[in-house]
Amino acid sequence: MSYRIVANRLATFATLLADAVHADAEDLSASAAAALVTLRRNGPTAILDIARTIGLTHSATVRLIDRLEKDWLVRRLSRKGREVKVELTARGRRRAGQFQDKRIAAAETLMAVLDSDEIEVLARAVDKMLEVPIDGRETADHVCRACDGDGCRAENCPVDAAAERFEATKGGGAG
Repeated sequence: MSYRIVANRLATFATLLADAVHADAEDLSASAAAALVTLRRNGPTAILDIARTIGLTHSATVRLIDRLEKDWLVRRLSRKGREVKVELTARGRRRAGQFQDKRIAAAETLMAVLDSDEIEVLARAVDKMLEVPIDGRETADHVCRACDGDGCRAENCPVDAAAERFEATKGGGAG
């Protein structure tokens, strides 16, 4: 099979999975879900850091936080200078967890047709592909913006490993 056809099928699979993940997300956009998951994983986070992680401008992230706050999913904490930190409410923590559960369930449904050997091959291939775009911690955080980090990190996250290798190479070359 040609490389282009495999690439097309992989892209089609990515679309299928994304559609399945967001089908039951109700009023939660992909950016909103990523913001909630980021806050769930990191705890109170500055709006600028949320913007970097989810890939929005600062002003778009402020508007997103306004909407999430209106829905009682997040709350702003006290300011430190110009920096405003945001944290999840109990409702926001539940919604982030529900999104994570639906995200994993959607992938598991599609993987259910694979036997254990095929899952091992898929795991190795996916891990290798996840490492490709990583050029530091900021990119790694963006790639993993909706990730169930606790489970993945327990299994030697390929994105974290790639970020650490990149940072070590960058740091070693500067000295």
